[in-house]
Amino acid sequence: MFLHAPKGTFTAEARARVAAELTELGMACERLIDTPQIRAGIWVYFVEHAPDTVFRAGRQAAEPIMSLKVYALKGGFNAETKTRMVAEATAILGKHSKTDDGQVPAYVGILEVPEENWGMYGQQVHLAAMQVKT
Repeated sequence: MFLHAPKGTFTAEARARVAAELTELGMACERLIDTPQIRAGIWVYFVEHAPDTVFRAGRQAAEPIMSLKVYALKGGFNAETKTRMVAEATAILGKHSKTDDGQVPAYVGILEVPEENWGMYGQQVHLAAMQVKT
């Protein structure tokens, strides 16, 4: 997961809470087997941007916004869990983000990658081996 936000949106403590909560949410929504190896494969990157580096409609953005891009194996999410991921991730970001003007609005996108384009630790990833059997 890659979280792009204005500088100062999150304190160090808030980043830790966001990362922990997004990890739990990702595990639940992608229905992954809860093992240390699978958890170790969930990364949350915080990228902070100066106000003059974000543009909207070709102009410097007048108001702050953040975006969370969730990369997932194709088939890991279904329609219900995609909706849950977007709604709950937005709530997590809003709960922990603060600026002088209040909370920063968030945009959440889920980008699915086919298994043949995904590897972990130098090995091809097979979603069926990672998901909880229902």
